[in-house]
Amino acid sequence: MSFLYPLGLIGLIGVPLLILIYILRSKYNEQTIPSTYLWTLSEKFFKRRNPLSGLTGIISLILQILMVIFASLAIARPIFTVPESASEYCFVLDCSGSMNTVNGNKTCFELAKNEIEDMIDDARLGSSYTLITVSSDTSVVYERLTDKKLAVELLRDTGCSDGTVEYSDALERAQQYFDENTSSLIYLVTDREYTDAENLEIVNVSSQNAANYAISDASGALTDGTLYANATVSSYTSDATLTVELYINGSDRAADTATVSLKAGESAAVELSGKATAYSSFRMVITNSDNLATDNEIICYNLTSEDSYSILLVSETPLFYRALFDALTDSVVDVITPEEYMGQSGYGLYVFHSYTPDVLPDAAVWLINSSESVDDSGFGIRGIIGLDTPGQAVKSNSTSTRARELLSGVEGKDIFISEYVKYSGMYTQFTTLFSYDSNPLIFAGVNALGNREVVFGFDIHKAHFAMLTDFVVLLSNLLEYSCPAVVEEASYVCGEEMKVNITANIDSVKVISPDGEENYIDTSTDLGVMTLDKVGTYRVEVIATDGERTYDVYASAPVSESNPASVGSGFSISGTRSFDKTDGQYDPLVLLFVLLAIVFTADWMVYCYEKYQLR
Repeated sequence: MSFLYPLGLIGLIGVPLLILIYILRSKYNEQTIPSTYLWTLSEKFFKRRNPLSGLTGIISLILQILMVIFASLAIARPIFTVPESASEYCFVLDCSGSMNTVNGNKTCFELAKNEIEDMIDDARLGSSYTLITVSSDTSVVYERLTDKKLAVELLRDTGCSDGTVEYSDALERAQQYFDENTSSLIYLVTDREYTDAENLEIVNVSSQNAANYAISDASGALTDGTLYANATVSSYTSDATLTVELYINGSDRAADTATVSLKAGESAAVELSGKATAYSSFRMVITNSDNLATDNEIICYNLTSEDSYSILLVSETPLFYRALFDALTDSVVDVITPEEYMGQSGYGLYVFHSYTPDVLPDAAVWLINSSESVDDSGFGIRGIIGLDTPGQAVKSNSTSTRARELLSGVEGKDIFISEYVKYSGMYTQFTTLFSYDSNPLIFAGVNALGNREVVFGFDIHKAHFAMLTDFVVLLSNLLEYSCPAVVEEASYVCGEEMKVNITANIDSVKVISPDGEENYIDTSTDLGVMTLDKVGTYRVEVIATDGERTYDVYASAPVSESNPASVGSGFSISGTRSFDKTDGQYDPLVLLFVLLAIVFTADWMVYCYEKYQLR
């Protein structure tokens, strides 16, 4: 036995104090006075006897001593070791969108947390608890926690997402716990059946007969003053006649209504239309009520670009580049010679052809055939290398996202150069698109100022590349990369990542979630990323040097989370199961309080008996 708070035993000093008080208390003799003479005489007449009259004092003392002992022990909190009675629990909690399905008067997620809480409450004191939550990513809420109260509190604070579930990382973590202790009890608490489950227990909290309807894959098009909106509607568990309504530009009056009859498990396309010369958004809604509300509507926003950039071209021979920019972009292009360049500001993109500025501007930059090093460019220059015979440039085979985007549509054949700039000390933030003899020829990335930068290591005027279709396609990709729209897409599926292009003039980007939570995206890089884990409208507020801009995007419910009767492929832990347990603990705190209450009641009864019956 051990004590959680051993200083509580100091209260036992009260035992000898009670005995001392009992010994030293004043003794008094009862005397009969006239007013009580008749009562005393009547007692003698009835020959009443009180057999406890001599014991009540000592009984009260004993009871008071017991109260002091029980109170001291309760404060000291004795803990008894119970051999081989405790276990290690690992709970894997499904936090995906389907767990928001209502089952009875609670959601599946609330039922799941109740199941885990009951298992923690029933577990022997001394057990440890690990909670892993899983949606689009995996999070360990707590690991091998032995405090029951704290484990339950953290469990209650756990929230559910609206996204899909990805179990690979959670399975890896659960396997790790099992490998460390093959007697650990692993529970997957979810709303799905699984065809394969070994060395763990599936706790299913679903109601597979719950009615659910969904709308997905919405799109719209304006034609001759009419908006045509299309979507797919589904009924998963029951036959249903669904009513779908269309709302345009935030109106609370339906522009069109359609009725679709479906059998259980069927889907069908639906088209609605409404008068509109332009639209900022439209919303399609299933009006029928069901057990999962998050997939009953979908919104499509029309991102009208608020992004406009001007280009400054610094070149002695600008006509070729000017013609290309005029053909590839609607941006304003100003042209000056290197002698006229005095560090002008206010442009979104600076193109330096065969000229190197003393200081890089704080904006997107193209350096074409730059023969001198410049601070903050992210690379050094070792010189210009001439070739006796034309050399063929090699297209990068990188599978990185940036390389695939910038080389999209570029074949990369028959590109020959007669000379090139040799670089050294390149930043890792650059992605090489073309190279010659392992030396980068064309690369793009972020310089030391945090701005997007594109570098051509040869003079395009002197290369066969400028005559190829690939050149136009590549320049178009590079322009889109250098001067991107801040938010390129308006429609996402919950669980996907929203990408925000961070340009040089952006100071901050705040994203407001559907539930009102505010998050700021890191603007120190050229691309900000945020996972959309709630169904609904996200507002992106951008503060830039030229003003504020606001974009609305919508994250719809994943189709994979809409079917209440879906079955998972498997969640199994490999290895041989053992059934060993560790020493548990027994905390008699409640018992001590019960005994204290009983003894206190008994002492009060003795006092009352002595007070009103023996006198």
